[in-house]
Amino acid sequence: MTTRIDGDTQLRFRLPVYEGPLDLLLHLIKRAELDAQDVTTSVITEQYLEYLNLMQELNLDVAGEYLVMAATLLLIKSFTLLPHQQDADTEEAEDLKRDLVERLLEYQRYREAAAKLGERPLLGRDVFAPPRQAEPEEDQTRPPYTVSIFDLVQAMAAVLKRRADRAPRTITLRDIPIAQCIPRLLAALQDDARIEFISLFDDLTDRALIIATFLALLELIRRGEVTAWQEERPGPIYLSRGPRFGSGATAREMAELGDVETAEEEVGDG
Repeated sequence: MTTRIDGDTQLRFRLPVYEGPLDLLLHLIKRAELDAQDVTTSVITEQYLEYLNLMQELNLDVAGEYLVMAATLLLIKSFTLLPHQQDADTEEAEDLKRDLVERLLEYQRYREAAAKLGERPLLGRDVFAPPRQAEPEEDQTRPPYTVSIFDLVQAMAAVLKRRADRAPRTITLRDIPIAQCIPRLLAALQDDARIEFISLFDDLTDRALIIATFLALLELIRRGEVTAWQEERPGPIYLSRGPRFGSGATAREMAELGDVETAEEEVGDG
C-alpha cells in the first residue's frame, strides 16, 4: 500500500489503535471541562470537525461512523441556527440530541466500568495471600496519564504546523516505507528509558518522513512495544518501552504497513 502526499492524499493508513467517534466526543468534552449534556454545543462540533480534518491530513483512515457523527452534529447545529416554520423540525432536533446524549452517557458508563475492572486485583493474589510482610510505604507518585490517539493526533498537528512555518528548501520525490522508520524509534527507546514525543521529529524536515514516522509509532503502540503517557495534563507526551518491546513483527506484517510517497515542490531560500 502506498500513501501519496501531494496536496490531496489518495490512500489512507487505517488507524492501528481503534477509537471511535464517541471516544473523540468524550475526549473533547473532558478537555473542555464540559458535561455530556453539552455534546451538541458549537464549540464541540467545531473541534470535532477540526479533528477529522487533522486525521485526514495525517493519512489516517476516517471510518464512515466518524462522518455519520459529523453529519449528526451539523444537522443538530443547523436546527439551532436556522429559523424553522414547523414544530416537527424542532422536535426532530431534540430527538437527535436526546439520542446522542443517551448514547454518550451509556458509552461513558461502559468505559468507566471497564476501567474499574482493569484496576481490580487478581483473584489468586487476593485469596491466596502471601505470608504477612511489613507494609511498604505508600507511593505518593501520581500515576501517569494515559494518552489517546486523539492526543497524539493533536501533538502531531503541532509538529506539522511548525514545519510549515519553516522556509522550504528542496524538491523531493521518493517513497518512504513506514516499516523503515520503526528501527529508528526502537533504537531511541533502547538508549533512553523515556523520550519526548516531539523529539522524534526534531531533525526531520520531509513531510512524508514525518508522517511515516508518526504512523510507525502508532503501529508500535498498537503492538504493545511502545507506551505513550503524560505526567500532567496539559503537558508533554512521553514515550517509553511497552510490555512487548523488542518482540518484533513478521516480514508479512512489516510489508503490509506500506509506504508514504512524497511529491512536494519546495522553493529554496533564494
